[in-house]
Amino acid sequence: MTRLRDTAPLTGHYALADSLLHAQAKGVLVELPSITDGLTLDEAYHIGALIARRRIRQGWRWKGWKVGFTNREIWSKWGLDQPIVGPVYDETVFDVGTGSTGARNREPPPVPAGRRAALMIEVEVVFGFDGPATTAGRHPMPDWVALGAELVDCHYAGWRLHPADAVADFGLHAGLVIGPRVQPVSADAVEALRDVVVSLSASGERLAAGKGRAVLDGPANVLAELYGPLAERTAGYGVTGGSKRGGDGGAGYLVSTGTLTPLVEATIGTTYEAEADQLPSFSFALV
Repeated sequence: MTRLRDTAPLTGHYALADSLLHAQAKGVLVELPSITDGLTLDEAYHIGALIARRRIRQGWRWKGWKVGFTNREIWSKWGLDQPIVGPVYDETVFDVGTGSTGARNREPPPVPAGRRAALMIEVEVVFGFDGPATTAGRHPMPDWVALGAELVDCHYAGWRLHPADAVADFGLHAGLVIGPRVQPVSADAVEALRDVVVSLSASGERLAAGKGRAVLDGPANVLAELYGPLAERTAGYGVTGGSKRGGDGGAGYLVSTGTLTPLVEATIGTTYEAEADQLPSFSFALV
């Protein structure tokens, strides 16, 4: 069962949460809260928790975490000393893989774009846990790993934002498309993902490419960050549990580890293919 932690009511934060929920539902833009309201990162996480509480009371199911701003080279520009993190929901996850290593779908499965303001796509590594994480070494060992494509959306003009704005804006998360899973996964394989090479293509044209070192010098380091310095941030959301939906492995949860590629503008009606040299590739049609 999902549990929620109450937080102190702040009228301005409730108003901003309502504004962002309305913007997401309608696919429209809002004013930048870091400028109009002087929004701080701590306040943004409070707003994120308010939105999570609202969604779960409406029947949404928490499914895991997405980690962002994982490029250390840009932290000084924004005054950051760690990535940002936000929740992923069962309702925003699209499992287009077969559930295991090997065969791929013959026809690209459809993934609904929904009503979006400025939708983009990026390629990520996704780790999965079949139950509560248990720490062994510097980070928990996932039960499975897969290539993923995150759909990200921004409700501020021109994608101009501060990390605090991103946290409040659903962590910029709109959806997560997950390819075939590799399970079980060894500690060596997790560490080797620092050298994974990935790409995103459409209609035979390569749109973006990247490597595992783009995210904190390797996806395994994102897990170490999530269960270390970021643990206080995730605890602030007060969510636990997972999905019971059939076919997704039960009540486990996942971690999307940050973009390996530059953002690509999403186009409805396009079939995208995410490829990697260490993980099974997959394709999907954005509808």
